[in-house]
Amino acid sequence: MIGWRGRRERAAVRRDAEHQGRRVVAAADWAITLAVRRAGGGPVRVTPEDVQRWAAENFLLDVPAGLAADVLTARLRVRGYG
Repeated sequence: MIGWRGRRERAAVRRDAEHQGRRVVAAADWAITLAVRRAGGGPVRVTPEDVQRWAAENFLLDVPAGLAADVLTARLRVRGYG
């Protein structure tokens, strides 16, 4: 029975990490969306600080600068801005 408990706990930790990752991606997407709206057809300027600010305001999440930069770069490529 102990093996099952450990498996459940590991699965819960994995689910929580995946959820946090999805929240960081959502914060990056929203930061990009807001930058596009502000640009009004001009160059899109979005920074990792924008991602950190959005995550802090909307998810109460403290995102490290390096992670915010990596996710932002990846999402900019996916959305065709990178």
